[in-house]
Amino acid sequence: MKKYNNGDYMPLIWDGQPDAFYIKGHVNTEDGWAILADEKVVEGREIGQAEQIYGRWSTEGGTEWPLTLREYKSPGRGRFKITMFGIGMFAKAPSLKG
Repeated sequence: MKKYNNGDYMPLIWDGQPDAFYIKGHVNTEDGWAILADEKVVEGREIGQAEQIYGRWSTEGGTEWPLTLREYKSPGRGRFKITMFGIGMFAKAPSLKG
Protein backbone atom coordinates (compact mmCIF):
# COMPACT_ATOMS: atom_id res chain seq x y z
CA MET A 1 0.00 0.00 0.00
CA LYS A 2 1.28 3.47 -0.91
CA LYS A 3 2.10 5.87 1.91
CA TYR A 4 0.68 9.35 1.46
CA ASN A 5 2.20 12.53 2.86
CA ASN A 6 0.17 15.46 4.15
CA GLY A 7 -1.15 17.42 1.17
CA ASP A 8 -1.09 14.42 -1.20
CA TYR A 9 -4.14 13.63 -3.32
CA MET A 10 -5.31 10.10 -2.52
CA PRO A 11 -6.61 8.50 -5.76
CA LEU A 12 -9.11 5.79 -4.84
CA ILE A 13 -10.72 3.12 -7.01
CA TRP A 14 -14.50 3.44 -7.15
CA ASP A 15 -17.28 1.22 -8.45
CA GLY A 16 -18.65 3.77 -10.92
CA GLN A 17 -18.22 7.52 -10.50
CA PRO A 18 -16.61 8.90 -7.30
CA ASP A 19 -18.69 10.67 -4.64
CA ALA A 20 -15.70 12.54 -3.21
CA PHE A 21 -11.99 13.26 -3.53
CA TYR A 22 -9.59 12.90 -0.60
CA ILE A 23 -6.37 14.62 0.41
CA LYS A 24 -4.11 13.32 3.18
CA GLY A 25 -4.02 15.67 6.17
CA HIS A 26 -6.23 18.62 6.96
CA VAL A 27 -6.11 21.37 4.32
CA ASN A 28 -8.33 24.39 3.78
CA THR A 29 -10.76 24.65 0.88
CA GLU A 30 -8.64 26.87 -1.39
CA ASP A 31 -5.47 24.79 -0.94
CA GLY A 32 -7.43 21.60 -1.53
CA TRP A 33 -9.03 22.94 -4.70
CA ALA A 34 -5.54 23.87 -5.97
CA ILE A 35 -4.24 20.35 -5.22
CA LEU A 36 -7.20 18.76 -7.02
CA ALA A 37 -6.76 21.14 -9.98
CA ASP A 38 -3.06 20.20 -10.21
CA GLU A 39 -4.11 16.52 -10.29
CA LYS A 40 -6.59 17.38 -13.09
CA VAL A 41 -9.49 15.60 -11.36
CA VAL A 42 -11.85 18.60 -11.11
CA GLU A 43 -12.41 19.24 -14.80
CA GLY A 44 -16.13 19.42 -15.52
CA ARG A 45 -17.12 18.61 -11.93
CA GLU A 46 -18.69 20.60 -9.13
CA ILE A 47 -16.41 20.20 -6.09
CA GLY A 48 -17.58 21.19 -2.61
CA GLN A 49 -15.68 22.90 0.18
CA ALA A 50 -13.23 21.07 2.44
CA GLU A 51 -14.49 18.84 5.21
CA GLN A 52 -11.73 17.89 7.67
CA ILE A 53 -12.37 14.36 8.90
CA TYR A 54 -10.40 11.22 9.83
CA GLY A 55 -9.86 8.02 7.89
CA ARG A 56 -8.77 4.48 8.54
CA TRP A 57 -7.89 1.71 6.10
CA SER A 58 -10.12 -1.33 6.56
CA THR A 59 -10.58 -4.67 4.87
CA GLU A 60 -13.93 -5.98 3.70
CA GLY A 61 -15.04 -9.27 5.24
CA GLY A 62 -11.66 -10.07 6.80
CA THR A 63 -9.85 -10.38 3.47
CA GLU A 64 -6.52 -8.66 2.92
CA TRP A 65 -7.63 -6.88 -0.29
CA PRO A 66 -9.22 -4.64 -1.31
CA LEU A 67 -8.66 -2.00 1.32
CA THR A 68 -11.51 0.41 1.98
CA LEU A 69 -11.15 3.94 3.32
CA ARG A 70 -13.53 4.38 6.26
CA GLU A 71 -14.51 7.91 7.30
CA TYR A 72 -14.84 9.19 10.88
CA LYS A 73 -15.75 12.57 12.36
CA SER A 74 -13.30 12.30 15.29
CA PRO A 75 -9.77 11.01 15.89
CA GLY A 76 -9.24 7.51 17.24
CA ARG A 77 -6.93 4.53 17.20
CA GLY A 78 -5.55 3.87 13.74
CA ARG A 79 -7.22 6.96 12.26
CA PHE A 80 -5.41 9.66 10.32
CA LYS A 81 -6.34 13.15 9.17
CA ILE A 82 -7.93 13.47 5.74
CA THR A 83 -9.78 16.22 3.92
CA MET A 84 -12.81 15.24 1.89
CA PHE A 85 -14.26 17.20 -1.04
CA GLY A 86 -17.72 16.03 -2.07
CA ILE A 87 -18.67 15.98 -5.75
CA GLY A 88 -21.94 17.11 -7.35
CA MET A 89 -24.90 16.38 -5.07
CA PHE A 90 -22.42 15.33 -2.33
CA ALA A 91 -20.66 18.71 -2.50
CA LYS A 92 -20.70 20.82 0.65
CA ALA A 93 -21.46 24.39 -0.58
CA PRO A 94 -19.87 26.70 -1.70
CA SER A 95 -18.42 24.86 -4.64
CA LEU A 96 -15.85 25.20 -7.40
CA LYS A 97 -16.90 24.43 -10.95
CA GLY A 98 -13.90 22.72 -12.58
